[in-house]
Amino acid sequence: MENGKPPPRRVTYEKDIQVGGSGWFGRLLAMALSVIVLVTAAMLSLVLLAVLFGVGTIVIGYLWWKTRAMRRHARAFGDDGRTVDVEVVHEHSPDDDSGRR
Repeated sequence: MENGKPPPRRVTYEKDIQVGGSGWFGRLLAMALSVIVLVTAAMLSLVLLAVLFGVGTIVIGYLWWKTRAMRRHARAFGDDGRTVDVEVVHEHSPDDDSGRR
């Protein structure tokens, strides 16, 4: 500090309530609060993981349900997963403007 005095070790408020210090009670309280915070964070992460897993399962199930008609339609044409869709372009098509370029 500017007046040469060392800073106070403890801060006192009205009614002589002391805050701060590094006594055994302060260390024990800090350790207990740390354990409580870590356990709470772990529980929250597990709950969030379960919720996200549930939401993901519902979304995938919904998409699977909505695309079942397309899969059924593809199977009706003998789609075995190796089908390639192509577009046939005739050489002398009326819409062909490659000669004008």
